[in-house]
Amino acid sequence: IFYYSTNCQIVTLYKHSISYARDEKEKRDKYEERVIESEKGSFSPMVFLTTGGTGPEATAILRRLAEMIANKRSEKYSHVINHIRTRIRYAILRSILIAIRGVRGSIYKEKTLGTSAFNLIPTAASYDV
Repeated sequence: IFYYSTNCQIVTLYKHSISYARDEKEKRDKYEERVIESEKGSFSPMVFLTTGGTGPEATAILRRLAEMIANKRSEKYSHVINHIRTRIRYAILRSILIAIRGVRGSIYKEKTLGTSAFNLIPTAASYDV
């Protein structure tokens, strides 16, 4: 994951689409060959802005992931994509804070997707005992 601030002087000289393409190409050139040869996998670079923007490949991956989860769990696509984007933003924020100040306190444990609902409005089924 590659992220940067849009207020940075060098970034303001380029359009965001040019920056996304440049950064995705840079990551692909650096990692793709190693991933294909040693791990026998595929590689898609994910580029994020600190303001919440995403590169074209990251957007495509997130859309496909949200579509698959929404179909599997019979949830609305909009709720699922909102949940995924929010989780990614908090994960990026948490990693930035850890990089700046280091780990403090106990290690955060992630919840699994199996029990969490994507829609924040409770349904009648959630009140049944």
